[in-house]
Amino acid sequence: MPNAKSIFHNEIDFATGAIDCITNADCCIVVTEWNEFKKLSAEIFVQRMKNPAIVDGKRIFNPSDFTRAGVLFSALGLGELK
Repeated sequence: MPNAKSIFHNEIDFATGAIDCITNADCCIVVTEWNEFKKLSAEIFVQRMKNPAIVDGKRIFNPSDFTRAGVLFSALGLGELK
């Protein structure tokens, strides 16, 4: 994060973790396979986000878990959904 802060300064908000990152967000675009994000359930997105919309760029989530929870969900790319 120090490198990013030296580039972007106060132009963007920095989060301390995955939950902090999605709190009060309108949309979450996931482009990492980090366990911190993999462990987030659809319910956590619903509880923390304003109007949950998820773009899963790494296919780390099960789409039916999210659609069942009422989340606008899209998985991009090729490969097997996890």
